Amino acid sequence: MPRTFRISLTYAIFIIFGLALGPWRGAFLGLLSDTLNQVIFGISTWMIEYAIIPVIISFLSGLLINIIYLKRKNFWILNFTFLLGLTIFLIYFLMKNYSVFRWNEYSTKLNKTKLIPVNIVLSISLTVMLLIWAFALILFGIHVKNKRFKVKWTTQLIFGIFITLFVILIICRWLWGPFAYINYHNRFRNGTWKYKDYYLIFMIPIIFKSLIEIPIYTIIIYSFFPVINILRRKIYFYRTQTNS
Repeated sequence: MPRTFRISLTYAIFIIFGLALGPWRGAFLGLLSDTLNQVIFGISTWMIEYAIIPVIISFLSGLLINIIYLKRKNFWILNFTFLLGLTIFLIYFLMKNYSVFRWNEYSTKLNKTKLIPVNIVLSISLTVMLLIWAFALILFGIHVKNKRFKVKWTTQLIFGIFITLFVILIICRWLWGPFAYINYHNRFRNGTWKYKDYYLIFMIPIIFKSLIEIPIYTIIIYSFFPVINILRRKIYFYRTQTNS
């Protein structure tokens, strides 16, 4: 895809670490992966702000995926409540900060001329949220109407992965991403960016891109889930053998 829409699979890999190994082992493997990356490519721009991201992603994915094992009624109530709260927040946030991202001001601050206009960012973000709601309601409808256990489990699994991804990206990308990038720029590019001036400028595009990434990540992780289950069973088997 073009650079602005380019989707990285890095987050999906760290999420799989957590799903396969659990929160603590997944977090440890995420730490090892980042350390190995620094050994291979150098540590000249190493930052704790970025090094901690794989650890947090792996830990949260191993922890949050347990929502799929909640009772069906509690599962759907909890996740739809989260989705409703998130939708209200997004609409309020995007509309409230619309004036902050005037096209000329945005271009001048970042010294760039080829940027996506904020109107497009807003319209696509809201459209994607509508599609997300449609997707969630379709899954719920299939879950309610179908009596087969396999179908009910599949819909609950897909939606559980979907919500887990949302929570992880909100924490690691929406909230932490702008903070980490501003620190990087100030530390290694001799910048003087202030959080109050630049945090929202980077947060809006991150939200926009994440809304596109989440459905793609969901498909990838759901496709790998049979393999993840095999790994989980093997790990559990060897752990019980060791303990006994």
